[in-house]
Amino acid sequence: MMPTEKDLAFLFERDESQLRPFLNNHKNVFERYGMTETDFKELMAEPLDQQVIHAFALVFAKTIDWREYDDEIVRLLGESIPEEVEVENTDDGLQVTYDGEVYPIKLSFSPQDRYITIRGFAAIIKDKYEPRLITESYMSDTHEILVLPNEVWQQMQQQYPAQLESMFMIIHDTLDFP
Repeated sequence: MMPTEKDLAFLFERDESQLRPFLNNHKNVFERYGMTETDFKELMAEPLDQQVIHAFALVFAKTIDWREYDDEIVRLLGESIPEEVEVENTDDGLQVTYDGEVYPIKLSFSPQDRYITIRGFAAIIKDKYEPRLITESYMSDTHEILVLPNEVWQQMQQQYPAQLESMFMIIHDTLDFP
């Protein structure tokens, strides 16, 4: 699911009056995650910035846990886009089919493969989409990644440059994941 302009405005403008409507609009997502009234009370006790990014990430970002298999990482990120994404394990790593084209992602069969997979998938979809890391999750062993169309990132760069830079990290070859 892609965020609407209203959802993105909620994220970047951090208007407290938009929080409750956002939570209500996406109630089914929170229920799917098993959030209880106690969880919501804990969320509401956090500073507004934390409330907004946590709520937004639960709805729109993909959570990549350190234990995630590489093919599952591709499946999770592929859920963010409308084009069909399929993945198979091979002797060399992964074979990703994106929008009818086949792409290899060669893995090292080491702990770095999670990042090789994320970067590899980013390279495959780069003409239309860009995955970005939510900065708050950078030092964690569980990363939250938001995939948006390139033109949406460009629009957000024009409208909210400072917020965008502080909230999201571009995933590139030299990004040193901890």
